[in-house]
Amino acid sequence: MASLLPQLRESFRVTTPESVDSAIEYLRRAPVRPDILVTDLKINGHDTLPLIAAAKELEHPPSILITTSDVNRVPDAIVAGGDAILLKPFDRNLLFARLSRLKRARAEGLRMRVEHAIAKSTHLRERSLAAVGQRMISMWPNQHCPHCGATPVTCFDFVSHRRAWYACLACKKVWIAKRLE
Repeated sequence: MASLLPQLRESFRVTTPESVDSAIEYLRRAPVRPDILVTDLKINGHDTLPLIAAAKELEHPPSILITTSDVNRVPDAIVAGGDAILLKPFDRNLLFARLSRLKRARAEGLRMRVEHAIAKSTHLRERSLAAVGQRMISMWPNQHCPHCGATPVTCFDFVSHRRAWYACLACKKVWIAKRLE
């Protein structure tokens, strides 16, 4: 990820704290809060789940993109509040595509909040509330975990056009299966 920093800085304002504690402190005291937080599940050997939880506790939490090479930790990242997961190794174009998608989703969520605030009809109010806080992690309420049978199942990344990664938040198992549409 460090090799991508110069390219990221061309399109985004980037801050890179040295530790999880300094990242949490930055989030709490920054004069301008970030729109997107990109973090690995481990920074310098320390778990970043406390950072993700601290970010989600903010009054206006950022969208959170989590990168990891440990696919078995993805359910914990989803539960902690990750909005998108990117499995390592990944191409730089995929990173930029995810960041752009998160940025668009965030802008749409903010637009819907404004619409909600001025909505006159109940229908518009309900529609705008449903759109706020969309995540790139999709839930499949009618799909069952092949390990424990629990529902819903979450889809967090794609392997190809035909296959995807899925996670069960009940038993914390992950697997690859046919991509659901």
